[in-house]
Amino acid sequence: MGKILRGRRAMWLSFDDKDYTVLGKDSDDLSIDLNPDTEQTKNVLGETTFNNNGYTPSMSNEYQARTEDAIYEHIQYIADNLAVDDEHTSATMIVATLDIEVKDTGEKTATGKGYKVPVKVVVDNDGGSTAGYAIPFTINEDGARVQGSVSVENKIPTFTAGGASEVAERSATKKTEGSNLS
Repeated sequence: MGKILRGRRAMWLSFDDKDYTVLGKDSDDLSIDLNPDTEQTKNVLGETTFNNNGYTPSMSNEYQARTEDAIYEHIQYIADNLAVDDEHTSATMIVATLDIEVKDTGEKTATGKGYKVPVKVVVDNDGGSTAGYAIPFTINEDGARVQGSVSVENKIPTFTAGGASEVAERSATKKTEGSNLS
């Protein structure tokens, strides 16, 4: 109970929606930037209005290249060919909050809730320091998130689509209840 350990929030990337690579192996920070499009305006009456026009999620990943990673050949291809076409830059990302940390999934199966989303991958640079060859890239969401459940064995996720998130369900229930009051 209490604080959720960072290792319980995990992200995976796949270019074929079968073979996934867990992200963050060489990172001490990995976050999805939600990039909200918001504005506050004041009208002539002095009233302030706040508008949230939605989000454009993206994530930067400081990827240290590993030949055994399912994503390596794809990321290397993008870097070598400066690929921008859908065939080579389209991928799928799974994000989940699990009941145990990903590192413990060799001994146990982790379960949790999360989502799967189509993404586009853009390589940021190619090279790195003497610590190892790096190909940092940015992941940009490119479609609707599908909510569901995730189970993880040996750091490999299995995603099962299934209904809206609890927050979305509560929000829809409140809107329905509110509209019945008139």
